Amino acid sequence: MKSHVRAFVAIDIAPSVRAQARKALRPMMKSFPNVKWVDNENFHVTLKFLGPNVPTNELHNIIAAIQRACRNFEQFDLVFEGMGAFPDSSNPRTIWIGVSDGVNELRTLAKRIDEEMEKIGFPSENRQFSPHLTVGRTRQRDRNEGEFASKTKRSSESNRGTQEDEFEPGTFSPLARMLYDCSNLFFGSSPVDTVTLYSSELERNGPKYEPIAEIELAPLGSVDEQTPQKFDVKEFDDPDFSIDENEMEGQLPEVLDTKLDVDALDAEVEDELRAICGDKFAKRKKKFSAAPKGAVPNRKELKKKLADAADPSGPETDSADLFGYSVFRETNPLNRKKK
Repeated sequence: MKSHVRAFVAIDIAPSVRAQARKALRPMMKSFPNVKWVDNENFHVTLKFLGPNVPTNELHNIIAAIQRACRNFEQFDLVFEGMGAFPDSSNPRTIWIGVSDGVNELRTLAKRIDEEMEKIGFPSENRQFSPHLTVGRTRQRDRNEGEFASKTKRSSESNRGTQEDEFEPGTFSPLARMLYDCSNLFFGSSPVDTVTLYSSELERNGPKYEPIAEIELAPLGSVDEQTPQKFDVKEFDDPDFSIDENEMEGQLPEVLDTKLDVDALDAEVEDELRAICGDKFAKRKKKFSAAPKGAVPNRKELKKKLADAADPSGPETDSADLFGYSVFRETNPLNRKKK
């Protein structure tokens, strides 16, 4: 196995988009055979070029970094539309197909990958990520010879040196004209559900790409469901219940136990409470179950009976009637501090 590889991170393109791109490129390929046209199977959108000499013993760290960047990042779609060239169509170095939808998601994903790669020693990108699909590259020699330049006319001799050259109407280069004609061409939509780490080997007939690892993105709509929701104390409203908000969240399972007649719950509700409260619910249920039948009456009734018992002028109260309220006081977390 090689000690170093040329590597990059990219997303693949749907076959339908590839077919439409090849159809649009066919006249250009025929007119400009010297352009290095990208093979149909190699169409991709590069998210991060890692370099020509990436140590193979670092690949596991690279894969882990991509996994961190893709964690909880939902799948999305890219829409490809229009064609152009960098730096411009009259002096094209790179010929591309544009991205009209999914740009924000793609930039965010590229940024997350760039940040994770920086943490393991790969330089951060200095320029803003520009989403595009590269389909061809021109040769330096052809550009120097003006192969793709548009024709211009000089200003009159009397004005020479005081005015810049101007484009002659209708004298754009053939390639610039073709790109202009395809500037609004629609190529289709491509789903982005996987990020791939590729190795690239430069050969005489063009680069050969080999996937090293594929990292899947989260299914659409799955991230919110997997994100745990923190309990909001403001949503818990009970006029008969008073507790400091800072303590409420930690004591909620116990409070739920004390405020419910656990023996009167149906199986479905009991299962849900067990899931919320865990072992605390089981212990509380056991304690309530040990009390005599009818020992846990309505709490308001218990309060009234206790008040009547404390009032010498009030009606007599059987001590057995107060057992349920004593159980409530014993299990109520609000009364523990008063002991």
